[in-house]
Amino acid sequence: MTDDNKKTPTDDKITELSAWQKRNKEYLEKKALEKAEEAESEEAQEDEDLSEKETASVSEEGSDERKESEEENESEGEEDPEADRESSEEEDDPAVEELDPSEKQEKKPSFFKRLKTKKPKKEPTVAKRHIYRALPVIGISSIVALLSIYFLSPLSTQKVIEFSGNKAVDQQLLYEKSRIKEEDYTLTTFLHKSVYEQNMKTASPWIKEVHMHYQFPVTFKVNVVEHKVVAYYVTGEDHYPVLENGEVVETVTPASELPSSYISLKFSDRELVRQFVQEMKSISSSITDKIVSVDLTPSKVTKDLVTITMKNDNKILVPVSQITRKLPYYKAISKQLDDASTIDMEAGVFSYSEQSIADAKEQAEKEKAESTENQDEHSEEASQEQNQEQNPEGENSSGNG
Repeated sequence: MTDDNKKTPTDDKITELSAWQKRNKEYLEKKALEKAEEAESEEAQEDEDLSEKETASVSEEGSDERKESEEENESEGEEDPEADRESSEEEDDPAVEELDPSEKQEKKPSFFKRLKTKKPKKEPTVAKRHIYRALPVIGISSIVALLSIYFLSPLSTQKVIEFSGNKAVDQQLLYEKSRIKEEDYTLTTFLHKSVYEQNMKTASPWIKEVHMHYQFPVTFKVNVVEHKVVAYYVTGEDHYPVLENGEVVETVTPASELPSSYISLKFSDRELVRQFVQEMKSISSSITDKIVSVDLTPSKVTKDLVTITMKNDNKILVPVSQITRKLPYYKAISKQLDDASTIDMEAGVFSYSEQSIADAKEQAEKEKAESTENQDEHSEEASQEQNQEQNPEGENSSGNG
């Protein structure tokens, strides 16, 4: 037999394995399956780089196998010294050495195959309830951010103020009295518009109402309502407007700006002027439109008696405090008058014409002249009687002497 035949193992030795090899094979298969399952579970949870994790797992598996094989060898060596001898022989056996690596390759997939069969990672999804909870926070934060940008920008202080309805009052005066400043925010101007309305209302006695409206984005429209002029207070050649609230404006109205027809008030008592205006509010325009002038003509009994002169030369004597109650009767009385007359409403309500007044004056003068003549005659008769009484006494005295 040659040396080659001695070194080459027989078929029986290759096919037949010892008991220790079988146990070792089964143990290695079981451990390989467990390690494969552990590797798959670890790969599903890994967040680090794939290559680093794979190399680490391979090195760990190798070290575990070596440790386990050493422990197994030590345990079996203690239990069965004969198995140790057989294992030492089998380790020297080249056939066994050829089988172990192939079996390991079949049991354990390669690194590149495991990369190819790697399951794709599922990206983590956010639950809808978390989105719903975050929406209010995101909304409030966005609003705060937008408001901050708005207040920091020049747009927040831009304002355009437009006036309408003011004829007697200058809009520059209204703007100054409103106390609106250029550096004021548009939002604060809108929130405090009632204060600005009140400031403008006190700017002039002409102003009756002021309404301030906001128009997006930066426009404020101011609508001014002025008092109407009901009369003019006349002193000399100057005319001062008397407003419907009874206030007398201290600004003289030029003659060129006076209306064609107006009521002239010729008494300076401001309180009486206010009372007259308040009383005239309830009088119809059919009467007020025919008034030319109002003069204060107080009597001993009525201190607020005024004489109202109409366009048809009729005159009305009426107390200011009774205008609302008595002046409406003039409309019915005037229809019964043919000539210019005086309607006396001081005590009652009666009228008399100018002619009747003249006739009454003439009659009174005649009666007065007649009464004086009668008085003269009576005085002459009385003096004559006295003389006659005195003469007889004188005769008697002379005869006795």
